[in-house]
Amino acid sequence: MQRTIGSRIVGALGVGAMAAAVSVAGVTSAQAADRHHPGHGQCGQVGVAYSLDGGASWTTSGRINGSAPGTIEVKLTHDVAQGCQYPVSLASYSAQGPTWQSSGEQGFLGWDTTVLKHGHLQATLDVSAHLPSCFGQIDLYGNGNKYDGVANPLPHYPDSATPTDLITAWNGAAPCSSASPSPSSPGGSTAPAPGGSGTPTPVASGSPSSGAGSPSSAPSASASASAPATATAAPSGTPSVPPSSTTPTGGGLAETGGNGTQTAAFAGGGAVLLLLGAGAVIVGRRRRTPGAR
Repeated sequence: MQRTIGSRIVGALGVGAMAAAVSVAGVTSAQAADRHHPGHGQCGQVGVAYSLDGGASWTTSGRINGSAPGTIEVKLTHDVAQGCQYPVSLASYSAQGPTWQSSGEQGFLGWDTTVLKHGHLQATLDVSAHLPSCFGQIDLYGNGNKYDGVANPLPHYPDSATPTDLITAWNGAAPCSSASPSPSSPGGSTAPAPGGSGTPTPVASGSPSSGAGSPSSAPSASASASAPATATAAPSGTPSVPPSSTTPTGGGLAETGGNGTQTAAFAGGGAVLLLLGAGAVIVGRRRRTPGAR
């Protein structure tokens, strides 16, 4: 009889222990999944999309075609934990050619930057006052660095593929001419047009001149031919942005229920089940014992 009751007690304790273990294991699994879910539990790389029409349509294309985009709407594609911050910037440059390979010496024209985060997942970046009037380049990228040739290197084919963390980019526009002088920039200068008219024609400092001594803003054919054959494709962005820090300041785990309070609650529930099982066996034993009330 005592052996049977003892077996029942052990069995009840085993069931309670298993219930507690399952509860804690469930929370542990949820926390593990939470740590690997971008934006929850830790600050990880997240998806980003952009719009060229004020938010009417969105894209993740790594290159922009058509005219130079002066304003770009940008948004994270899902919510993130509190304290996780994602800088996104838009920069405008003058160039010597309409493609990355022919861009030559670039000049910084202007930029705009923002920080996307929980409660502020979308913003508008505007460089419309700094667009190139002729050849140029515009970059949307996922950090808050200013690539102006002072704080950080300017873009320069083929040895400086800045900005880094590229989301998308544009190259193009029309040739620079005396009718449309280029904005002043750290990488350029102006010179009188042939014929002594006094109208400045934008040229880059150090650019090759023709045999007649007239400078030109476009790179020569020989200069283009001397570019490395391996760097044929323009940089294409990716629809993601890294965080400026990897640890949320609060709210990340609570949003998915993987916090210490809930862990304790689940574990406590398992312990209650264990005690209830043991109590039920003891009551049953007393009922079977002669004289027990």
